[in-house]
Amino acid sequence: MKDILKLGVILFLITGICTGLLGGIYQVTKPIIEENNAKTQMEAMKALLTDADEFVEVEGATEGDVAAIFVAKSSGAPMGYVAKVTPNGYGGAIQMLVAFNQEGSVEGIKILSHSETPGFGANAEKPTFSDQFKGKVAPLTVTKVAPADTEIQAITGATITSTAVTNAVNAATEYINAHSAEWGDL
Repeated sequence: MKDILKLGVILFLITGICTGLLGGIYQVTKPIIEENNAKTQMEAMKALLTDADEFVEVEGATEGDVAAIFVAKSSGAPMGYVAKVTPNGYGGAIQMLVAFNQEGSVEGIKILSHSETPGFGANAEKPTFSDQFKGKVAPLTVTKVAPADTEIQAITGATITSTAVTNAVNAATEYINAHSAEWGDL
């Protein structure tokens, strides 16, 4: 009985020490990870709207899949918008950016992170899928055949992912159309 109690106490101490170390490492690395994520997001926004020299985040701009909205500016004048959206795909949350010009056309999309199936839903990152959105005006639908002007051709074997990304673009468009007049002062 004493041996079992002694082993239990030793195991408890080891577990406590390991938990403390993991918590400490997390606290040290958390700001670094957040800084890298912000840098990656900024680089992606600049790649989507190359003429923008500033991105101003709209405070409180969240609704449904829309996690954040940024007003893109060039020489202080608004020239477009970037929406950060987080739809649920087949494998879980997809974090992506959708860029729009002032006329409401999609300038491009960029997937920041996902947990979609390799070889299927993960193909949403590839230009063969993501470039379909350029120049389109929502609402968009997904099709399995050759797409029309308001359609996006689904990724073979990944209709759920294709639909999630397309619905996120639609949600971002709807949000921007409904609220962009409020952001004139940014």
